[in-house]
Amino acid sequence: MRQTTMLAAAAGALLLAGCASDGDAGAGDGMEPSDGAMEATATADAMTDHESSDEAMAEDSAGSDDAGDESMAAEPDPDNAFAFTGATLDGGEFDGLSIDDTDVILWFWAPWCPTCYAEAGEFIEALPQMPEGVEVVGVAGMSDDLDYMQEFVDNSGVTGMTHIVDLDGEIWKRFDVAAQATVLVIDDSGDAYTLGGGATATDLVEYAEKIAAT
Repeated sequence: MRQTTMLAAAAGALLLAGCASDGDAGAGDGMEPSDGAMEATATADAMTDHESSDEAMAEDSAGSDDAGDESMAAEPDPDNAFAFTGATLDGGEFDGLSIDDTDVILWFWAPWCPTCYAEAGEFIEALPQMPEGVEVVGVAGMSDDLDYMQEFVDNSGVTGMTHIVDLDGEIWKRFDVAAQATVLVIDDSGDAYTLGGGATATDLVEYAEKIAAT
């Protein structure tokens, strides 16, 4: 607003100059405005419009800033392990936040892992017994071969659940998983239980019932 103040002062100076000219010309001439006074009035009017425009721009800017703040507030927390997106083995896309704040079992497997292959049979047996509201999701990693991963699912028969493809290991890192055949059981409050390799169908169902009850 420093520029606006300086221009307003200049307009005032022009107005004073116009008044002084009127006085020198005599009382009769003073009935008509001088060119200087008309110019000063036009300048003052222009400045009023300019200030109104500045205020409108400031309000628009404030509105944009508020919208930007709301957009930033809507961004997921980078420290949230579920704040990820990934492709699924069937060609879809999975949003990790869709299972945030829910009861979920995450199975981290690799296609070359014999223990994982054995666990697949346990998951097949356990899936029909899962309590309502408990999600079961596989996270395939430790390989960059999609065909190999699909072959694992087809041959083991564990087709009744979603499998996320984690080629770069980023999702495994988010959940601090370093080894295949790891099962994480997480309730809707964030409490987690880790089942090592060789989890049975009984283990899976019992832990699922435990988190569903909390």
